[in-house]
Amino acid sequence: MSKSVNDGSIAGRLALTLNLPAEAGTSFHHAIMPHVRLQRSRIVACRLRLRHNLAACLTPIVLLIGIAASRPAFLRAQAPPSASSLEQQISGALEQGGNAEAGRALNQLLSEPALDAGLLLRVGIAFAQKGLYAEAARAFAGCVRDHPALFEGHYNLALAELAQGRLPEALRTIDQAPHVSEEDSTARLYLRGKIEAAMGRTQAAQQDLSAAFEKDPASENRALDLGLLYLRVQAYPQAERVFARGAKLNPRSPYLLLGLALAQFLDGRTGPSMESSRRLLALAPEFSPARLLLGFTLYFEGDLEGARQVAREGLALPEPNPYLYYLDAVALLKRHESSDARILSDLAASEKAIPGCALCYVASGKAREEQSDLAGARSDFQTAVRLAPGLSEGWYHLALIDDRLGEKAEAAQARQHFQQMKLSEDERDKEMMRSVFLETLGAQEPAGSP
Repeated sequence: MSKSVNDGSIAGRLALTLNLPAEAGTSFHHAIMPHVRLQRSRIVACRLRLRHNLAACLTPIVLLIGIAASRPAFLRAQAPPSASSLEQQISGALEQGGNAEAGRALNQLLSEPALDAGLLLRVGIAFAQKGLYAEAARAFAGCVRDHPALFEGHYNLALAELAQGRLPEALRTIDQAPHVSEEDSTARLYLRGKIEAAMGRTQAAQQDLSAAFEKDPASENRALDLGLLYLRVQAYPQAERVFARGAKLNPRSPYLLLGLALAQFLDGRTGPSMESSRRLLALAPEFSPARLLLGFTLYFEGDLEGARQVAREGLALPEPNPYLYYLDAVALLKRHESSDARILSDLAASEKAIPGCALCYVASGKAREEQSDLAGARSDFQTAVRLAPGLSEGWYHLALIDDRLGEKAEAAQARQHFQQMKLSEDERDKEMMRSVFLETLGAQEPAGSP
């Protein structure tokens, strides 16, 4: 590959390996929870592992849910007995799935005067852990109301508002946050950048995320968010520099190495990309996204046997990425082995695991066409263009099949759709994989400070 991959839009989170449409709640949970903070500096971090539904791997998410023994006076203060019992009631109800009961207890709690800041932050975090961001926001708003000089209350309230998609409110909240210390000032810049990116204010987001990253380049989160922003706007050399710098300071971060390999691939630098992917696989052999990126890089370079080998090794893992089935199938197709039963079985596995995979149906249709199953091929191509009306390859093959079946009017219509399209088969594959990888990275928030 000698030129940059520059084939149009990048789906909302990263397009080569990263929101396959993740549910909004899950996506925000990944984005929000690592940043919830109970105090400024001394905290106990607890790791919680959550499964990402596309990457098929376990992603480390840091939930800051403890308070160190040497904590500030405002967190050492004893809450009134009634408030403490309500906190326990909320915690117990949430553990048992009693969200309505927890909400009623929250209403009662917030009616109490002068509540302890630590209690309100703990309660807000408990709701946020369950994805109940509206209730979390109410608890954090209570903290802001009773303790307006406390940065953490404003910060967590802005995060909860971001999780709800209340972007103007989130931006206003973080702008109003007091930020006396350098640490708080940097955290404020970072969160502003995330909110601005969600609002589509790319230039402002770049400015704030860059400033936060320069103040703390060792932060995995800050490197990842800034690198992702550059990937989304197709500024691949800038993305590579950010990921390379972040990975140098966090050499065991799989997501920063994945971002580095992806930026290199999208910039047409396939040699360094494969080197970065192999380095990542040496660090994390079961990290399926790295295997997928390496396999597709080999595929686009024409090394079909190498791509198949990488795909088959990945499919032998306990929880393989379903796109590896697609990779194995299209590599076989390109080798003109359409009679191989593995093609249709691989694609059936992909279609089952990846709802709406239009390119899977295109590949399946091509295999059926080469096997002279014209009716089956036509059905697959029709499904492909229904799922993705802008898919030129689907319309092209549908026109050919309609012609062979004597459906002249339908063939003419399909041909007209195809002529309006511009992207080639390889470009469509690259676009799909960019979306997949951007989603993987976009949903990930590595362990570390906010």
